[in-house]
Amino acid sequence: MKSFLPFAAALAALAAAPAGAGQILISNVNVFDGVNEALIEKANVLVEGEMIAAISTDPISAGGR
Repeated sequence: MKSFLPFAAALAALAAAPAGAGQILISNVNVFDGVNEALIEKANVLVEGEMIAAISTDPISAGGR
């Protein structure tokens, strides 16, 4: 549960962001995909606007960074 808290805080920030707000990259989080029992550990999550665009354990480039 501890690893979910930073991700939940980032999602709360997304809820407050206006639609089409651009990209948000969340790094080094554990992700539950809703299908598998095991977590995706140390993942990167790219959110574009209001949608999750990518989840990967490899680096994700966002906004030229």
